[in-house]
Order: sequence, then structure tokens, then C-alpha cells
Amino acid sequence: MRRRLCSALLPAASLLAFAVRAAAADPAPVFEKDILPLFQEKCLRCHGSDTRRAELDLRGKAAMLKGGESGPALSPGSPEKSLLWIKIAADKMPPGKAAKLTDAEKTLVRAWIEAGARDSGVATLPEEESAPIREEDRRFWSFRGPVRPAVPAVRQTVRIRNPIDAFVLAKLEEKGLTFAPEADKATLLRRVTCDLTGLPPTPAEIDAFLKDDSPDAYEKVVDRLLASPHYGEQWARHWLDLAGYADSEGILDADYPRTAAWRYRDYVVRAFNADKPYDRFLKEQIAGDELTDYWTAYHTQKELPPDVIEGLIATGFLRCACDTSRPDFSTIKNAPGYYYQTLDDTLKIVASSTLGLTVQCARCHSHKYDPIPQTEYYRLQAVFMSAYRPYQWVPQVQRRLLEGGEAQVKEVNDANAKVDAAVADLKKQADALTREYADKLFADRLAALPEAIREDVRTALGADPAKRDAVQNYLASKFQKELRPDPPALAQLLPKTYPDYSMKSAALAEAIKAEQAKHHELPEIRALYDLPGEPQTPLLRRGDYLNPGPDVQPGVLTALDVSKPFDWKPPAKDAPTSGRRLAFAEWLTQPDHPLTARVMVNRLWLYHFGEGIVATPDNFGRIGSPPSHPELLDWLATQFVAPSPQPSPPSVGGEARVRGWSIKAMQRLIVTSSAYRQASVSPTAAAAKKIDPDDRLLWRQRMRRLEAESLRDSILAVSGSLNAEMYGPPVPMQRQGDGEVTAPADASGARRSIYLQVRRSQPLTLLQVFDQPVMETNCTRRAVSTTPSQALTLLNSDFLTRQADAFAGRVLKEKPDDPAAYAVLTAFGRPITAKEKGTLTSFLEAQAKRYQGTPDAARRALADLCQMLMSADEFAYVD
Repeated sequence: MRRRLCSALLPAASLLAFAVRAAAADPAPVFEKDILPLFQEKCLRCHGSDTRRAELDLRGKAAMLKGGESGPALSPGSPEKSLLWIKIAADKMPPGKAAKLTDAEKTLVRAWIEAGARDSGVATLPEEESAPIREEDRRFWSFRGPVRPAVPAVRQTVRIRNPIDAFVLAKLEEKGLTFAPEADKATLLRRVTCDLTGLPPTPAEIDAFLKDDSPDAYEKVVDRLLASPHYGEQWARHWLDLAGYADSEGILDADYPRTAAWRYRDYVVRAFNADKPYDRFLKEQIAGDELTDYWTAYHTQKELPPDVIEGLIATGFLRCACDTSRPDFSTIKNAPGYYYQTLDDTLKIVASSTLGLTVQCARCHSHKYDPIPQTEYYRLQAVFMSAYRPYQWVPQVQRRLLEGGEAQVKEVNDANAKVDAAVADLKKQADALTREYADKLFADRLAALPEAIREDVRTALGADPAKRDAVQNYLASKFQKELRPDPPALAQLLPKTYPDYSMKSAALAEAIKAEQAKHHELPEIRALYDLPGEPQTPLLRRGDYLNPGPDVQPGVLTALDVSKPFDWKPPAKDAPTSGRRLAFAEWLTQPDHPLTARVMVNRLWLYHFGEGIVATPDNFGRIGSPPSHPELLDWLATQFVAPSPQPSPPSVGGEARVRGWSIKAMQRLIVTSSAYRQASVSPTAAAAKKIDPDDRLLWRQRMRRLEAESLRDSILAVSGSLNAEMYGPPVPMQRQGDGEVTAPADASGARRSIYLQVRRSQPLTLLQVFDQPVMETNCTRRAVSTTPSQALTLLNSDFLTRQADAFAGRVLKEKPDDPAAYAVLTAFGRPITAKEKGTLTSFLEAQAKRYQGTPDAARRALADLCQMLMSADEFAYVD
């Protein structure tokens, strides 16, 4: 009875609210306060969360604008054009014998539409109903956990090397197609070497592989490449794109450098080389501090254990988003807007790289295509709000941890304080010594003046400049520089004038230097960690921090079908960390999670085939591309997480576990398949193109251009200039007078591109023209362009000219009797053809004649040939 009475009073309450506002000169009704209660009483039984007749949802303005089967239901400002009003005015809605709207209620609805159909920007329904998720939403293919399918039977069993081939070939046979022939050995070696290491094979590796006729010759090459330290450098580069890694903050013109960001880059390289299980890899990056119990180690151990340090460094993943904050930002009125942007970008990076969903679309309103309510966006944001707090923000230069326990940090700080005190005392002694000898210089030079003016000069120089009379001003201007030199001049004069000063001063300088050498700095870690206190996460209406709504608690996307729901409980009041990120990481890395494994294996497929099974690697939602091979994707996902017989190394807890989530094992499976080993041309291409013009069914391998970094690294490798040094601070960039940004022309500048500084405002020109992304947020898939500037850069670049000369020197040293053939073998990874040999030999002879009479004419001619080879399409593309 009470519920019925309250329901009956709702429309009256709405009308009363409208009348009160009209009296206050604000006549425009607001949907959530005035219209929604009316619709709840009379409309939502047919057009609400449980039932949507004619696909019409009347719970929000956005839903009415979208409309149903008859089109948009609302035209703000025009009741006569609004299907909603037309039906209400004609008493056709609610239909049948249901109670119609009263005249007063109709007047209210019409006034709301005429005034522009105002709403508050967020539904005021209970959070769980703000955009209810229906059962049919959960049935979407990518929101259900992958189920391992049976491997299909095929007719051409001779081409089956592993289950991947069966799934691909089954699809082809359905269309009357088949695999292209297998690529020749030289092509295959260059393909897999570039894919796994980002570098071309060496002539010695080519020769060994071509001579190896054993059945497992190719598999041995794959195992060698997976064990190479260059493997981690290549695959870390892919992941750093997803993380949005850069060595500077971006946005502001200053583009402040990040002093310790490179430690996260090195962590990623080491993780790939060690084949760190992908689930552990994600957990460390999202919650490494919580996973390894950093705060306990900090308070109880003098030195942090290696696994704790690694976990802290890994959280640099959550520090990759642009963060322009400075200590003086506390005085800026709109500073929280900058901070929320960093938080939103971080959430976008996490979601696009691990979930393959565009959750950022739900920041201002519930997602228009995927079942992601706005409330759930802010629940995800709440997971990270315990560390990133817009109203308790720590500027990026101060947001850091030191590599040491509490006792070690105190010990170092105390020792450094003593050093600083000793240095300060020595500097006081040095200043006193300088003043003593400056006074001596004054006295000596004053004594050299005529006796008649000595006292007047002393008085003039000792007087306050503002109180000097005309004579004193004259004397000061004439004798000041000689008798009282400024500090730079004094520093030059005193050692020359007084040898004993020089000796005493040098001794003090050495003592200061010796003391300063005792100063010890603990390494800095650019980590993410929770701040003290209870965080608040308001739902921001329309994504505007100036218009906060109700607070939300941490949560995840409830449309996803998982066996273990998100499990987080508030920690004890004095807990140093909230556990929110670890709970999220545990939810994310469940073996049967619908998206985590699928998204990662799809990325591995993309990098090996040039196109993902899902062509939109960052969007597994409704408007993303459907999978070309859904059964194969699910088989790969379940295979990825499945334990293998080989135990992994001991975990943090000291126990070995059965290995799953192995990236190297998945890649080995992919690159040893017949599907991967196909040629890029097929004798049946004409017929296949008619059936599958985009090669989505994989009837041939795709030719792919090297990414910018691999192209540059390959140039260094074939020239013999590559500096194989790994890890450490980034190599700084240099801007030339013409605007070109280059690496230093020394050994440091010849390191692999992953170790070059990634300055958002100053990208290396060679990499930029070949589509290295500018990290505004992150890059989920690189663009591939073909522009004149690419060819011009290769033709005119000083870098390429130097590498061409080095390449020529290498060829003359290693194969002087047949330079053209050896240069082609080194650059293209294949033997030279007879026709090419004739053409290139003639070219060398012609160029040598052009340079006749100059030093090293033969080498200069060969350098021209080498630059031509490194600028060729065959060098830039992997067949």
C-alpha cells in the first residue's frame, strides 16, 4: 500500500517541483528530476530495463534520441516533430487501457521538449540500472569465455604441421582454396629472423641454414632466435607501443624529460627475454607493489629484494601516460583537469592493451555500442584512484620511490646529511679564504695609489652606492674594478697574484670534491603506488570534473563472463595500500577471462601475419571487426593459458608452477606452422583474389614493411656498425640546424633504436618518416604510409651515407673478390641472381670511373651501391 501511494505521488511531486522552479524564473524542466519519475510510473514497464517494446528505451535522453524501430523518439525544441509527444498527445502511449497522462503531465512533458529536453548529463537511476546490461549483451562472442574447439579435419593433411594449419586450411577448403607453396629457405629465414629479432640474418647464418638439410633445420633456427637477447628488444618495442612509453612528459612546450622511465623499458626487454608468463607480466605492471608486498619489505628489510624492485619498476606501465604536473600547479585554478586527463589516459592504455575495448567512450555517457555503463567506467577509474588522486596529486617529479628499505633510506639520508654539512663547512672556509685575499688585494692596490687620494678612495668604495656624493661616484667608477674586482675577475686574479692562495684554495677544492664523492644516491624508481587515506571517486557528469555526481566503488565490466568475479574488500584503516589494483589484476588474468588471452594471441598473430584474426586489435566490441577464424582464436587463447609439462622457474613465493601463458611457446607454434611458412605469391592467386580479395582466409603470406625501428636497426646491422650494448639510460637526440633530429654520430648513436630517447616533441626524423607513432596516449596499431619524404630521407640522410660507407668497408673486408654478390646477400638475405650480378658489376665499374682520381674510388663506388641496396623496397619489406 505504501509503495502504491508513493508511486501515485511521484507525478504530483514532479509537477510541484516544476512549479517551484517556474516561480524562481527557471521554467525549464530537467529530465531526471521532472520527467523520469513520471515515465517510471507510466512508461518504463514497456520501455525500460526489462522490456523495450519496439526497441524504444525511455530511461534517458540519449536513448530517446537514438529511438527504436520507428526512428528517433525525441526532437529537442520541437514537440510536433517528436514521436514521443505525438503518441502522448494522442493518448496512444501508454497503450490500451493503461492510465493515460493527465493534462498537467502532458503540459510538463511538452514544456520539457520545448525547452530543449534538458538533462543533467547522467541518469539518476540507481547505479546498477544506469544502463542495465541485458542477457543478450552478455551473449556477444567476445564477452563469453573462450571454449576450446575440436581441431577440424581437412583433406590436404600433408600441409598440416600443427593445429593452426588445420583451422586455417579448413576455412580455405570451404571456399575451394588452399595454401600457397612454402617460401624458399632464404625468404623464410629472413622473414622469421626479422619477425623475432627485428634484425636481418647474417651471411654466416644464411649459409649455415641453406646447407642444413636436417628435417628440423627450421625449428632449430626458431629456437635460436627465441633464445637471442635481440628477441626481447624486438618484442619489447611492440609492448612499449601499447604502454605509450616515452622518455618525456609531452603536452607542454617544455616536454619535461622523465629521468628514470628507461628502467621500465629495460624491465619489458628482460621480461620478454626471460619469457615471463603473460599473466605474471600483467600483474606486475598493474600491481607490482601490491603483488610483492613492497610496503612490508620497505619497513622490515634494509635492502629491497630483487623481486620487489622488479615489481616496482614494472608499475612504470601505469606511469606512461602524459603527466605535465609540476609543484607550482597547486596554484592553477583548473589543475585537476590536467590530472584527470592523466588518469583517463592511463585507463585507456590499460583497457586497449589488455582488454581490447574502447572503455574511454563511457567517460561522458554510457557506451553507445558496447554494454559499458558510465558507472562502470568510473568503477574502473576507482581501481586506480587510490594512486592517482586529482585532489591529492603528487607532481610527476616528486612521484617516485627509492631503491631501498626504510632503514637503508634513513642510513643514506643521514650519511648524506653529514656529507652536506662537511661540504658546507669547507665552502665557508673557501669563501673566507677568498674574502681574506680579496681584502689583501685591496690593501696592496690601495697602497699603490698616491697618498693624497688613498683615504678618499677607501671611503668612496666603502660607502653605500646610493649615498655617495659626486666625487665618491667618480672615484668608485675609476677604481672599483681594480681594487674590488667582481667574483669572476677575482677568481682569475688571486691565484696569479698570491701563490699561497692558489695552494690553499686548491686544497680546499680537493677536500670539497672528496667529500662530495662520499654522497650516495639510491637509484630512483618511477613507480605507481597508493597514497594514504581513503580515495573518493565521483561519477563525473558528462565527464566534467566540475560537475561531480555520486561516489562509486572499485569495479569491473560486468558484461564479461568470468568464473571468478572481481573480489575486493576495503583494507584495514591503516593499510599502506588498498589492494584495488591487485584485485583487478587477479580478475584480469583468470585463464578463462573472455578477453585477456584472446587479445594477446591476436596481437601476436597480427605481428606475424600483418593482420589480426580480429582486424581491430583494440576493439573486440560490437563495432569492431568480427574474427576471420573464431574457432582458431579460441583454440589459440585456450592453448596460450594451458599448462605445459615443463615447470617454470620458482615464483616469488619460492614454488615452481606448471608453466602456462608462455609468449615464446605461442610464437613458436605460430612461426612453425605451414600457414606462416607460405610464400607471399600463389599460383592460384587470380582465383583466390576473387573469393577472398583481402586474404582474410590466409591463402598466402602477406608482404610486410619493416617497422621504423627495425628498418634503422637493420641498416646498422648490415653496415656492421650496430652497437649491441643493452639497457641503461636513453641515448639523447640532437636537432640539426635544418631541423632534422638525429642520434649522435658515435658508438652510442649506433645502438638499437629501442635505446634511443623517445622525446614526444623531438622524434628522430628517420623513425618519424617511417611511421614511428607520436605517443599522445598509446599506439595499438601502427600506420603504414608511403610518401616521397621516405625516399628522400634515405637518399639524403647523413646517417644513411655514413652507414653505406661502413657497409662498403665491411664488404671489402669480408669479401673483396665479389663485393656485389656479398652486398646483396647481406642486405637482402638471399644469393644474387646472374642478371643482378651483371647489372651491379657494370654499375660499380661506371661509378669507379666517375670517382677516378679521387682517394678510395672503388670504395666510394661500392658505397653508392650499398646505399642503393639499403634504400630498396626489398630491404624495407619482409617477404
